[in-house]
Amino acid sequence: MGLMPAAMPVWRPFEQPPVTSSDSQAANKGPGGGNTVRNVDSPWVERLLMLHRRVLRAAAKGDRAGTGSKNAKGDDVKLFDLAANDAALVVFRKLKLSVIVDSEECGRLEIGPGTPRHRLVLDPVDGSDNWAQGLALSALSCAVLPVDAPLHPDWVEAALVGPLELDTPLIALKGSGAWRGNDRLETTKLRNITEAMISVELNHHSPSPGLARLMAAARGVRCYGCASRAISLVAEGATDAHVDARGRLTAESYLAAARLVIEAGGWVVGLDGAPLTAPESLTDRVSLVAASSRELCDEIVEVLGHGQH
Repeated sequence: MGLMPAAMPVWRPFEQPPVTSSDSQAANKGPGGGNTVRNVDSPWVERLLMLHRRVLRAAAKGDRAGTGSKNAKGDDVKLFDLAANDAALVVFRKLKLSVIVDSEECGRLEIGPGTPRHRLVLDPVDGSDNWAQGLALSALSCAVLPVDAPLHPDWVEAALVGPLELDTPLIALKGSGAWRGNDRLETTKLRNITEAMISVELNHHSPSPGLARLMAAARGVRCYGCASRAISLVAEGATDAHVDARGRLTAESYLAAARLVIEAGGWVVGLDGAPLTAPESLTDRVSLVAASSRELCDEIVEVLGHGQH
């Protein structure tokens, strides 16, 4: 892939249909349109930046020890989760957006006076346990999709993964790349597992023989406890792949980060190498592989044992 400009593109009227998986595979040999910069008119950049600022402040002020109720998945909702979620809803209402919000913390809400055109899949604090312990790896995750679209990275039009300890989030627009501020994100394009630094999610999971083989084969292995951050590190080129084989991952934690990886030139697939399935709701669970290149992705799938993980 050629060198890309080192500044975020100017958003101008969009005159072509958005990139689809088939378009990008033909042009880039990667799913989802990661390598083509297009000029688009997207108000979502400023909206997502505002969202990150407000949620970051709310989470920082929230009580890290207190616990509220449980969410739809049965997980404890901490007081800072609720504060961050409330701050996000305030932003959407202040912007007078007519949207559907699907949040890990409050479920499905319709906001605004008009007919919703978009669905926002939101995790106000992904990596809540990290944040509660004072660990750095946690983030706001928000994916913007057409209101009736499947919960799949190919349909994500705009995405944000905003670390709660950093002022500058990661943002992707479909077909226009992924960015941190003015810096264009690119994966490492590494092709083989023996040279790869990978992350593996192990929470509530005992590694299978296939996963153990993969961990032994890699140059280095990390476990971060925050899906959106772990996946987005692949988009940033900080790691080469992320594997979550637990069958526990839900859409609000990975949709935005998966779009970042795709826009940065990487691949996101199921454990068998097939395209990700689209869950019906935020309580449906999946496993995935996010990798810096098609070749590395294929090797990881082979080492895992084609479904026998």
